[in-house]
Amino acid sequence: MTSSYNVQHAPVGAFASFTLGSFDRRGGFASQVGRPGDSNLYIGYREGDGDLFLLPYFEAARGPDVPFGVTLSRDTRRRRVFGDQDIRRELGWASDTIRAGRLTLAIYSPFGPIPDPRTAPPAEVAARSCPALIARIELDNTGRSEPLTGVFALEAPSLRDLETASDGRLVGVAHGRRWGFAVRPEAGVRAFQAFSPEHAFDGSADRLFRLGKTGGLLIEVPPGQKREVWIALGFHDAGAITTGVEARYAYTRYFKGLEDVLSFALDRREALVAEAAQRDEELSRAALSPAQKWLLAQATHGYFGSTEWLDTALDDASPPAPLWVVNEGEYEMMNTFDLTIDHLFFELRYAPWAVRNVLDLYVDRYSYRDRVKRPGAPGELLPGGVSFTHDMGVSNHFSPAGNSSYERPNLDAACFSYMTYEQLTNWICCAGVYVARTGDEEFLERHGGLFTELLASLSHRDAPEPGARTGVMALDSDRCGTGAEITTYDSLDHSLGRARGNLYLAGKGWASYVILAHLLESRGDAQRAAEAKAAARKAARAIAAAFDERSGYIPALLDGGSTSAIIPAIEGLLYPHVMGLLDERAAGGEHGELVQVLRRHLSAVLKPGLCLFPEGGWKLSSSSDNSWASKIALCQHIARAVLKVDLPDPDRHEEAHVRWQIEGSGYWAYSDQMQRGVPVGSRYYPRGVTAILWLDEARSGQKQARS
Repeated sequence: MTSSYNVQHAPVGAFASFTLGSFDRRGGFASQVGRPGDSNLYIGYREGDGDLFLLPYFEAARGPDVPFGVTLSRDTRRRRVFGDQDIRRELGWASDTIRAGRLTLAIYSPFGPIPDPRTAPPAEVAARSCPALIARIELDNTGRSEPLTGVFALEAPSLRDLETASDGRLVGVAHGRRWGFAVRPEAGVRAFQAFSPEHAFDGSADRLFRLGKTGGLLIEVPPGQKREVWIALGFHDAGAITTGVEARYAYTRYFKGLEDVLSFALDRREALVAEAAQRDEELSRAALSPAQKWLLAQATHGYFGSTEWLDTALDDASPPAPLWVVNEGEYEMMNTFDLTIDHLFFELRYAPWAVRNVLDLYVDRYSYRDRVKRPGAPGELLPGGVSFTHDMGVSNHFSPAGNSSYERPNLDAACFSYMTYEQLTNWICCAGVYVARTGDEEFLERHGGLFTELLASLSHRDAPEPGARTGVMALDSDRCGTGAEITTYDSLDHSLGRARGNLYLAGKGWASYVILAHLLESRGDAQRAAEAKAAARKAARAIAAAFDERSGYIPALLDGGSTSAIIPAIEGLLYPHVMGLLDERAAGGEHGELVQVLRRHLSAVLKPGLCLFPEGGWKLSSSSDNSWASKIALCQHIARAVLKVDLPDPDRHEEAHVRWQIEGSGYWAYSDQMQRGVPVGSRYYPRGVTAILWLDEARSGQKQARS
């Protein structure tokens, strides 16, 4: 398979990436945007006075250079570009290694536990929040009689040299104050600026022609030798960078400028590389297939590229006041709740404080109280309750309290309508899993009174009369106006797009009742816990009763409005499962009938012509060619870990999903929304880290093998 695909190399919490890997395309540094950089990258070497060998990470010249009206010669015929057959690439969980000819380029994106800045030592927070990466260039000139000159350069506006600004402590170039790359001074390594990489070899004694828009490093390697050079790639955005809620990047408390960032990273290079190697080894040893390992690695790089670790304390004298944001890839929406619930398991592994941070902010600023309406009766408003917005804003602009950037009224179950019921279930499921994993009693105490409201809100969206309730959503929020609610699968047909009576949301509603019963019981509220349990039983019966023996599965809409087959029917099982509320004998337990029915459902729909594409990729709905890669990973885990289903030809499935990302989404790195393997939205996306659940399967399998 081709090695032409972009990877986001991103520090933790800086909403910034150094992206490269897609042939004949621009890339490089990008900050505060949900897309790859726009620089031609010139990475390679020159043998003696001969040709310039380059990796193919730039676009062909658009025309002759005529800066200042002066035509300059630039003989691009002496460029020799490595082809796919020349390049060997290995993507690790925290690294990316590219080999071609005499060049090895490795980029390290280390990550690990993210400390809570309110309680962790400042030195630990500074080390983890430093917005920098480390790259290693190795040039092999053994067996040659001529010198070799390595090149690591890019084309961008507003370049400056770092040697002057750092009083000689750094050698490299930067784009204004926002990003740049540098090495420590050493013999045979020089920075340059020129009109093109060829002009860096024109014999001029002045290597820093500051009008040039191509800048980088030249690395001399004598005949018969190898040379290794370490480069820091860093970012810095100072001051308040958000509106609505003013916040700055957490790292600005510790690093006052780009030069501080680059120096710190170079000084800690060994620790950074060691941590990246630790993550790579952890994934390498996991009992996953090569395709699964690649998918998790690519998704993790994409996740960190969308993260923002912010601080609402705008002066250093005040204690840290953290604010965690994950942007929605190319859309740049902030903490989209549909994604928050899918990032949950990754964040609980590395930053549980961030999960609480987002849940608290949803309660404090992005919750609202509404009323509900019956279909076809717009004038009748009934009691509703508390719910939460779809997101918190977009492009570093926090929305007004109680409002998202996405949701609009008067849309009939179409994109941009409200997701009131889904976000209600998302908060409940996230909170339940968070408490189960962390034992955070303070969180329970703070939101204890909310659980009663959540139960009432769920019930009111079923029916106003208790005796008429089925446990399934039947009423829309009055925020929809004349329209109707949708689900996270907003651009699919009614099989997954419409919320009311939807099988997928019915499963999440059931899970929410199960979780609320547990939380209320733990707080001593036996009466309301019993109400939640009764509602969960009703929801389970409604789902099971809709099973169609003729088709062998449950239709997508329980009212018969869509008979499509859908895989996400099983999604709700995950949250009670990870909380320990479904035991290993689930089929014979309290929720046994529901588990058995959903096992039969999945086995029936996971077939070509229904929920499998011809090449083996999973199709979330039989009536739509749109499929979300992150949700596939989630449902695969549920199928294996909860339903204990033997998936047909799993290697073929995963290899198809890898092709979606490489051949379909090569330029956009990790993409989520795929139409027959080609991204049609949700590109440059963080959501794929749902695949972290696969590691739970791997550990469980290893434990069983040892026992």
